[in-house]
Amino acid sequence: MNTTGLDAALMGLAATYLLASVRFLGLFLALPLLSFRGLPLSLRVAPVLLLALVAAPPAGAPANADLLSVGSELAIGLVMGWSLRLAMLAVDLTTEALSMHSGFSFAQTVSPDAALPSTALGELLGMALLATLFVSDVHLLFIELLATSMTRVPLGTWPTGWTLPGLLALVTGAFSMGLVLSCGSFALYLFANTMLGLISRVSPQLNLMAVGFSISAPLAVLVMLMLALQLPALSDAIATAALTFVRQGLGPGPP
Repeated sequence: MNTTGLDAALMGLAATYLLASVRFLGLFLALPLLSFRGLPLSLRVAPVLLLALVAAPPAGAPANADLLSVGSELAIGLVMGWSLRLAMLAVDLTTEALSMHSGFSFAQTVSPDAALPSTALGELLGMALLATLFVSDVHLLFIELLATSMTRVPLGTWPTGWTLPGLLALVTGAFSMGLVLSCGSFALYLFANTMLGLISRVSPQLNLMAVGFSISAPLAVLVMLMLALQLPALSDAIATAALTFVRQGLGPGPP
């Protein structure tokens, strides 16, 4: 019995499974829909191992699954997850502008949790967007795209289709989308602040802080309702932008 050949075959299968697991692990660590911190670690690791077992190619892994190959596979999964996060910057920009105009951003100044990554409006709209993306099965599209990439991008290699201009295009598109979404709140609060300025000139004794916040808060709720009505179209645009960037490196994948 040729034990040397058997050992080499087992080592090749182990290397293939290891690299495939690391690629899926990067996706589960970075994709906003799958990296929920409230989930126990076992519930995040178990799907990674199962998906790698199903999607790993039967052969073709490099002979030596060295540190560079493992790092490359982890980076592929991380870039896939971060691409969706970058596309979601449009929502962050919109809610930051809305919080600044409505006065809700002042809550972070006096709050003991001032180190939160975004404002209350940002958290609310961000969770609603994540729920819409989850219902649209965007996370399944990313998983299927990563699974089909096992044959298109050999394990241990870096996708040559991912370039700096493509990444800049993704960020520029997210910034442009956020700027367009913010234009409505800009115009609305410009009109409201102009009216308040005129009122203060007519009645200087008026408490603008009290009156202004009583006007700006309902306007913020109105803008949030308008954004909520556009969440399906917004989630489609964000998912399309992220998937377009991912497919540039990993191949067309699922439609």
